[in-house]
Amino acid sequence: MSRFSGPMSQAWHFTREFLRDPHAIGAVLPSSPFLARRMATMVPQGPGLVVELGPGMGPVTKALLESGIPPEDLVLVEQAPTMVRHLRQRYPEIEVIEGDAAHIQHLVAHRGPVRAVVSSLPLRSIPKAVVERIFQQLPGISRHGTVFIQFTYHFRTSCQGLPAEFRRSRVAVVWRNVPPARVDTFIYHPPQKDGFEGDG
Repeated sequence: MSRFSGPMSQAWHFTREFLRDPHAIGAVLPSSPFLARRMATMVPQGPGLVVELGPGMGPVTKALLESGIPPEDLVLVEQAPTMVRHLRQRYPEIEVIEGDAAHIQHLVAHRGPVRAVVSSLPLRSIPKAVVERIFQQLPGISRHGTVFIQFTYHFRTSCQGLPAEFRRSRVAVVWRNVPPARVDTFIYHPPQKDGFEGDG
């Protein structure tokens, strides 16, 4: 069992990582169960991978599993080595990739169709150029209907610059999270190729 298995020790470990690299972590405490469950409910049912970016200590991962997503359908991408070790110990049945979300296409494109990308990345704390690279990678792992889910603690979306093929879907505010969080969802609609639009 991981030495970070208890809620208090997990919170302390997360806070320590924040103090070590606040721009990469972006929050002092991990996401609450209320926020995690809301994000999980926005993942569409059906076949395909669910890619989680920046899972941290795994609160959203836990909610995704509890929502019925099979472990073999989950792929976690985490950059912090200590959190990668924790995730691998806590969720040995899930694939955890130690890597940068700015290289997401290279990391997961060959693993199969992706139905949802669930992101806890602190986009407002990450350099703008890096956010742009992350966004540019998303169409390469998406198919028609792939959902991109991102939360922020700001009242405005943090997804400015998302490719136009991602159309805004639902917005939710999780008031029971501290602080309250906004969750944005976008659905990928690639351009129709000539001759394939409609029923013919």
